[in-house]
Amino acid sequence: MVFLRAESQTLNGLQNSNFGGVHSVYSNPALLTSMAYKRHANVSTFGAEVNTNLVSLTAPFTLWQAMNANVPAAYLNDKGKVAWKNEFLQGYPVGFDGWAFMGLEWRGPSYAKRIGQRAVWASHSRSRSNIAMKNVSDATFAFARLLLDSGRQNKGGLELSQSVDKPFSFQANAYQELGASFAFALVDAKKLKVSVGATAKYIMGLGHVSVITPGFKVNNYVGDSLVIQNSDIEVSYSESQVLQRMMRGIIVGGLPSFRDIIGSGVGFDFGISVEGGKGGSMVQFKERWLGDPTVRNYRWRLAASLMDWGQVSYKNQVTTFKMSNTTPVTFKTDAAFLGAFAQGSAEGFAYLEQFARDNMNYSKDAKTQQITLPTQLQLQGDMRLMSRVYASFHWQQSLVAAKTMGFRQPSSLIVSPRIETKWLEVAMPMGLTQDYRKGNIGAFVRVGPVFLGSDNFVTNLMSNNIKGINLYFGMSTSIGKFKKK
Repeated sequence: MVFLRAESQTLNGLQNSNFGGVHSVYSNPALLTSMAYKRHANVSTFGAEVNTNLVSLTAPFTLWQAMNANVPAAYLNDKGKVAWKNEFLQGYPVGFDGWAFMGLEWRGPSYAKRIGQRAVWASHSRSRSNIAMKNVSDATFAFARLLLDSGRQNKGGLELSQSVDKPFSFQANAYQELGASFAFALVDAKKLKVSVGATAKYIMGLGHVSVITPGFKVNNYVGDSLVIQNSDIEVSYSESQVLQRMMRGIIVGGLPSFRDIIGSGVGFDFGISVEGGKGGSMVQFKERWLGDPTVRNYRWRLAASLMDWGQVSYKNQVTTFKMSNTTPVTFKTDAAFLGAFAQGSAEGFAYLEQFARDNMNYSKDAKTQQITLPTQLQLQGDMRLMSRVYASFHWQQSLVAAKTMGFRQPSSLIVSPRIETKWLEVAMPMGLTQDYRKGNIGAFVRVGPVFLGSDNFVTNLMSNNIKGINLYFGMSTSIGKFKKK
């Protein structure tokens, strides 16, 4: 079993592009005033990410060698093809610092339009799904593999434990949003431009699952029995099949499903941007800036934003209970337990709840469950190095703690050199991702309205130790042109 850490997408190559258009609302709504279009629409954009430090694809050759038919003969089959083996998927000791992540995002139809020379409004939609585990111990991961792989039964026993200092957290969330944004240039002088922007979003919750514990100890694993020596666990789950829905795949798992809405809430984004150098929107209009990077209206830009501030309320659609014990309790991972989870996540957690009610210290939380949105602080900078050549940085700091029930966006620090024109753009985002734990080099290319990118493509291409995949693609287009004044 590999639960890989899934969270919302950053789409680094796209988010820092001057030709990102309406996509600016997902990092800073104030940047709408600098979009290179009179009108811009996103048709559809998908993003998917899988990352972990628990296991990796470790082969005696790189993906680049496999793509170029340069794999040593010892690792080819009788047909001359790469002989992939199960042994290539390896686990590594992590102590109590294991983490895993899988995320899906779909940006639906969105539209942005200028109002005069200083203002821009936009409407947009998005679906996001998230599965994340944090502070997973070696023993916990080993038990998960034993539980789901009958061929790996350990007859000698196993001790399963988590550190009190590093609380274990498993969370799965899915929601959709409909948003409206407005941006305005407060100052629009020849060499200085100051813009502000804000977004209001209606949030539709699709489901929530979380298991959070400051520590527990289980041992004497023999056959299908576990002896829980002590525990303190909080479980929260919705009636929707959120886990099954997210595991269906990139497209199906990311598409909206309005019939499954069981929660609601609101969210807000706030941003400011300051640009210096040649320009202002008057220059854009007079010199028909659209599609002409040599007349870009800034030499440098700094921007700051508070994103995804808000909550989703599930009211009585989410069940939350706590279970604990200080004296040993035996729990069977038998056919009844596995059969309950085979029916769905809600049935599986209901089975656990009944066990806790019958055998452990049990309490149920009757209050309305509030799930925090992935609130984060973002700082961006961009500099024009020469005509068509830019370099940007993007710092994203999560404001949601690991033990908080909610959707969390991991922190990152990315630098992206790029070359951009109206019809062709290439970028290479590189830096620290996954809460600054992984160094990655990605790639992004846009040809007219179509784009494709990855935040770790180059890293995976040149490495024989792959611990994650990130990919996004979509189509966005301008509508109309500026008229020369």
